[in-house]
Amino acid sequence: MLRFPRALWIALALAILLPLPSLFAQLYTDDQMMVLRLEGAMASPVPGPFHLYTFANGSAEQRAQLFGGGIFPWWTLPELRLSFFRPLSSGLLAVDHALAGRNPLPYHVHSMAWYAAAVLAAALLFRRLLPERTAAAAALMFTIAPAHWMAAGWPSSRHVAIVGAFGFSALALHLRARERDDRRAAIGALACAAVALLAGEAALGVFAYVFAYELLGRDEPLARRARAFAPWVALALVYAITYKALHFGAYGSGGYLDPITEASTFLPALPVRLAVFAEAALLGVPSEVSALDPRAARVLATLGVLALLAFSLLLRRALRRIAPEHARTLRWLLVGAVLALLPGAAGIPGDRVLFLPNLGILAALATVLLHAGRAPDERALAAAPARAGVALFGLLHVVLAAPVFLFGILHLTTTSRTALDVLARAEIPRREGMRVLGIGLSDPLVGMYLASGLQLAFEPPPATVDLLSMAGHDHRVRRVDARTLEIAVEGRLLDGAFENVVRARRHPLRAGDVVPLGAWSVRVLADDAGQPTRFAVTFDRDLEDPSLAFLHWKDGGLRALTPPPIGGEVLLRHEPGPMGM
Repeated sequence: MLRFPRALWIALALAILLPLPSLFAQLYTDDQMMVLRLEGAMASPVPGPFHLYTFANGSAEQRAQLFGGGIFPWWTLPELRLSFFRPLSSGLLAVDHALAGRNPLPYHVHSMAWYAAAVLAAALLFRRLLPERTAAAAALMFTIAPAHWMAAGWPSSRHVAIVGAFGFSALALHLRARERDDRRAAIGALACAAVALLAGEAALGVFAYVFAYELLGRDEPLARRARAFAPWVALALVYAITYKALHFGAYGSGGYLDPITEASTFLPALPVRLAVFAEAALLGVPSEVSALDPRAARVLATLGVLALLAFSLLLRRALRRIAPEHARTLRWLLVGAVLALLPGAAGIPGDRVLFLPNLGILAALATVLLHAGRAPDERALAAAPARAGVALFGLLHVVLAAPVFLFGILHLTTTSRTALDVLARAEIPRREGMRVLGIGLSDPLVGMYLASGLQLAFEPPPATVDLLSMAGHDHRVRRVDARTLEIAVEGRLLDGAFENVVRARRHPLRAGDVVPLGAWSVRVLADDAGQPTRFAVTFDRDLEDPSLAFLHWKDGGLRALTPPPIGGEVLLRHEPGPMGM
């Protein structure tokens, strides 16, 4: 039997070894923007080192500052708000930059350290809550869970690991305070929870576990349990009031939703999102896939419901074979896990949302793997379905988990390097003052992050970078006059997951709408249910002006597009970019 001290050391070793290839990664997507904002090379809606996770604040001033300068594309909703309260995580990235500048290595070392700290905190909590063998299995499965590779290897996603390190410690201290009537532990629990809240919104999941513990994990009068939970309610209220008073949150995005102000959109989407997360947690197909195609979301949600049903049957079987105290612990852990999913369900579907919920999910999975198989007095045929289910979950969460985790890290490493190499070789004239415009760049590494990537990789950096389209479709580009291009999408804008991050489809752009952007403007000529299919772009100078450079993706690179003659047209075929999108 694997004893826990040895399992803990193995878990810590894996927490360092699995993300190790990320040490060779470059700055990746949001990392690039944050570094450039710290340097003043890219505009920021709120300056300073503690607001790096504020991407748009919905203010009237941000349109001219961000939308006309290439930070956001022309179809961005003017009132867009994507502002997240993560001052600790933001400040630590600023420390990285102060020490290392644009050298990515220290950023990744720092991220790995926080992941190891979160794994340690989770493992010690498992040991406190579960029998030794179950705790050892849960700790190892948590370490290698494929959903966790972003927290370990991507600096911008480090906030999840920071939340985990402090959040799991907060829960452990609360358990100690309640079991031993330890006042200092109670104060420490609230202090750790407060620090976790400064790291990211995912810390609300800790409150979910504490609530579930007080509701289902204690044999005390309700009034006493309510008194124990009251300080947590007070802390949550202070956090919520501060969050809203400082105008953090989301509005107008197709990926991020505000559960309160956008409840009419959030609540109908919630069941599907939760089912998708159930599939990701149990079967391992990344929840990110659901954001790329609505049809995939329905398939994954269906698989999630089926997986949840199978898991529930196996868990019920396991619960009959374990001690009552163990069963009771699993019940409140699973309720806490479900409630901990709710804050993350308001964002773009992504497996990093599972970091805190996996505390309960993997405790239950470890129990299923160890106790739901064939009993000594059970016939082989009768036990066959349960044994098949245990084998399937064992294959996914023990055998394949570490290779899938490693694949995620390697994918980040290779695509981050490939993208900057491609951007460094973009077909742009190498002179000062260039204005770069991209058409049909659907892959985020060379589309959404075109401006930040060129600022880092291309010499000399362009004066401005703007996206005319990120649609993953063919485009027909027709020259109307000396200064105007008409672009027809053989599909629709706002179909892609990254396009509608900055404008939800519930905020339509209709034929006749005009979007002024300083030196140029866009007029929507045709739409399909509020999604533009054809639009005209008029510039303040002739399209042959040497300061203008048009780019599209072709043959694995960013190629120059020469504007056709007046009345002429060119067809741009869509090709997958560095991420295969």
